[in-house]
Amino acid sequence: MNLFHRVPAALLGAGVLLSVNVGAADAADDVIVTAARIAEPASDAIGAVSVITRDDIERRQARSLQDLLHGATGIDITNNGGLGKISSMFVRGADADQVLVLVDGIRMGSATAGTTRIEYLPVDQIERIEIVRGPRSSLYGADAIGGVIQIFTRKAQGPSVSIGSGSHDTQNASASLGLANDSAWLNASGNYVNSAGFNSCRASFSGGCFTDEPDADGFRNASGSLRAGYRWGEKADIEASALYATGRTEYDGDWSNLTDFTEAAYSMKARVAPSAAWQLTAIAGVSHDDSADFKDGAATPRGHIDTERRNASLQSDWVVSDGHVLTLGADYLDDHIDSDTPYDATERDNTGIFGQYKGRFGAQEILLSARTDDNEQFGNHTTGNVGWKWSLADAFALHAGWGSAFHAPSFNDLYYPGFSNPDLEPETSDSYEVGVGGTAAQVVWSLNAFETRIDNLIAYDSATFTPQNIDEARIRGAELEASTQVGHWSFAGNYTYLDPRNRGAGVYHDNLLPRRARQSGRIDIRYAADMFSVGTTITAAGSRQDDLANTTQLDSYAVVDFVGELRVGTAWSVQGRIANAFDKNYETAAFYYQDGRSYFVTLQYRPAAH
Repeated sequence: MNLFHRVPAALLGAGVLLSVNVGAADAADDVIVTAARIAEPASDAIGAVSVITRDDIERRQARSLQDLLHGATGIDITNNGGLGKISSMFVRGADADQVLVLVDGIRMGSATAGTTRIEYLPVDQIERIEIVRGPRSSLYGADAIGGVIQIFTRKAQGPSVSIGSGSHDTQNASASLGLANDSAWLNASGNYVNSAGFNSCRASFSGGCFTDEPDADGFRNASGSLRAGYRWGEKADIEASALYATGRTEYDGDWSNLTDFTEAAYSMKARVAPSAAWQLTAIAGVSHDDSADFKDGAATPRGHIDTERRNASLQSDWVVSDGHVLTLGADYLDDHIDSDTPYDATERDNTGIFGQYKGRFGAQEILLSARTDDNEQFGNHTTGNVGWKWSLADAFALHAGWGSAFHAPSFNDLYYPGFSNPDLEPETSDSYEVGVGGTAAQVVWSLNAFETRIDNLIAYDSATFTPQNIDEARIRGAELEASTQVGHWSFAGNYTYLDPRNRGAGVYHDNLLPRRARQSGRIDIRYAADMFSVGTTITAAGSRQDDLANTTQLDSYAVVDFVGELRVGTAWSVQGRIANAFDKNYETAAFYYQDGRSYFVTLQYRPAAH
């Protein structure tokens, strides 16, 4: 059975506005637009922010989005058996449906499951990723309890082509092209990946896939992205973007074992600046998450679920004075379901109004924001954020913050036949964070501590096969990051400690929340010369529980990857990667295999101006 669309998100986890000239945020690696919903240098952001650039993606030679995010600071990934298989993303211990994912400002995800199929989003179509850890409901509305992940599609410069092949009969081909002048730009890219895969699930009739199908489970994904825009000096600009991915994934399941899927996001953004101190930005778009499930190669699907999320936003940014920005805006979201599964409701909308003030007073910055959301089903919810930062010197800063958030139950949580609970209440949360960071002896470092308390946490109860509200959950943790460069060598590392506890009344009181590793981290080491580079990544995670009862423990693991690149001339290169080089056997979800030792080789043409 393909569980993603067809059971509550609790079991699976057991629109930004560009307020600058379009393209400006993508052109500078240290500029972000997600944390405060306005473009600003990363050094000015209040809170924990990470940026993954296109160069980072290519250096790591990641084959999927879940592969790229695996081991990132504060992020835990679970995967059900390889490429294209269900993957869940936990940010600071928040569940997969408590993390908001945006593509070019458009809210992604399945309206039925409440989570985003990150395993279908093609890494070759990604230009950069902005990761904001901590609650952002006061700016983005529901689902942003753990954080916001914003993905920007490719912004190619000149032509580039790559072809690759590797283990499990995996092939990959990509091409991109970018054209631009002072006023207009057009970027297009395409990608095709096909893999025979490996057996995704060990035999079990009592958990996991509930079947014994010892065969290879393949994956195919054809995708493309397009960005085009025009700028009228400093007064106005407009941009359209599209991301489309379609394919097929195989898995082990008793109800179905093959899914045909489509993931898509389409957006239109426009900015007008009536004066140097004031500008308006509007965005409208739609995202699709469609699937049809089959069993044993049958021509007729056993079922289908198509979901559509319609987005619209309007935002006004006013520079009151130097260093002081006032933002006001409104968002509209309308979710629709088309399925042969009988849901009691198939549509729900949400309207949000928000405001934010960000100001600088000498060495200190403050951020105040508030939002009210009118959810068609669950009524009004008010959320807020307070942030403070004190830059004691160019190389040292303190910050602290508080934020509240909420998350409405998904349609599967409420209505899926046999696996739902129509009496569920929305989740609400309060989060606190303190942090310090700076630069010392050429080492850039940061240390953050946080606590999140979630009321009415929605969790799957294996005794009743339905989701239930837990009175309270408490998640505490700390994150440490450091990086430096010495000559041709670069070093980066992170460590996350997490204590995710069920604090509700009942037999599971004080148990660990499932599928969150209590300790995790990653070390990246790279040597780069003029014509070649080599590197290694060590990703490790401690043990975790797989269920609310804490009866199934998953062992700790550490995997080592090696990457290398040889450049021939100014445009050609050959890349190679050995993943899980020491063939570690481990699971991130009970009964589901992770890939053993594998390799991949890529031939790439990419002009130096890229």
